[in-house]
Amino acid sequence: MSCEMSKPNEQGEAADHIKQLLVKAGYFISPRKITLEDNQHWFVFEYKERQVGIDSASGIWVRESSDDAWRCIAMPCTVSGALQAVETLIGN
Repeated sequence: MSCEMSKPNEQGEAADHIKQLLVKAGYFISPRKITLEDNQHWFVFEYKERQVGIDSASGIWVRESSDDAWRCIAMPCTVSGALQAVETLIGN
């Protein structure tokens, strides 16, 4: 499955791609859906304190803890961005 996307409705596909990469690495982490203050819907994966978010435009964001600011690593989702997100999440 490719993770190179540009349409907002492909947010779920980006989340599925990251979930599949996590499973291949031996981690069974499902995302939860959150709604931000500006009414944007994100999928968020959490492991320990680290988080990976996928915004409504299928961009990938990471942060080391819920106190940190989100940092965009791919806009829209790319294969390398998804791999980097997984590495950030599980700490490899």
